[in-house]
Amino acid sequence: MNPDHPAPVTDAELHAWVDGQLPPERAPVVSDWLLQHPEDAARVQAWQAQRLGLQGLQRGVLDEPVPLALARATRPRRSRPWLQGLVASLMLGLGFAGGWWLRPAAAPLASASEPGFVQEARVAHAVYVPEKRHAVEVGAQEQAHLVQWLSRRLGTPLKAPLLEDQGFGLMGGRLLPGQAGEPRALFMYENPVAGRITLHVSVLSGDAAPAPAAFRFARVGQTETFYWIEGSLGYALSGDLPRERLAQLADAVHRQLRPETLAP
Repeated sequence: MNPDHPAPVTDAELHAWVDGQLPPERAPVVSDWLLQHPEDAARVQAWQAQRLGLQGLQRGVLDEPVPLALARATRPRRSRPWLQGLVASLMLGLGFAGGWWLRPAAAPLASASEPGFVQEARVAHAVYVPEKRHAVEVGAQEQAHLVQWLSRRLGTPLKAPLLEDQGFGLMGGRLLPGQAGEPRALFMYENPVAGRITLHVSVLSGDAAPAPAAFRFARVGQTETFYWIEGSLGYALSGDLPRERLAQLADAVHRQLRPETLAP
């Protein structure tokens, strides 16, 4: 295979990307593909959203003891071809309904040192910024409800920074799935001339959270992403803007999101 012309990305590889089973050498290819093909990125986001929904169904049942009859039924028995076929069919059906996300997904990174939430932020930016009617789930006219809802889902106080002084008005926001189905928050802003920017907020687990990092830039295509980590929160501001302009906006966001400003 010519490394300068990698093979096109297949649906199987998109599934593997979500499931964390993609070979490392294909990760940058799939990452770039999603950024260049918003329709595929939207499908991936939809699959991950289904996972969030599936995790919420009958959550309490998962903690109950296994019924005795079911426990007996799971004891090893002689092979039954018809039963194996039925199980295979069910697993295949669950796979196409979102069941392949039973293991945490490892998102491909643009670079080895780049946190996974930055890739999530870029994909979300590529998917939702072009939307005309459904760019956000909750509009800016319900800002209080939006912030309260996302804070509750992420389990930490959040804030929608105000960027009117910078020429960007809040459009609203939405809930997104993370690498392993964890909830993420996305706030979107718009300038009539410069276009839209997005602020992606992640709660990083103790094992997954990198050490607090200085402000860093990452660029893929025309999209610049300015990201940083504050405590257990990862922030990524993305936009198709000159780096200097995005840095100004990121500074305004950061000043409003310092821990002391988020205290209840």
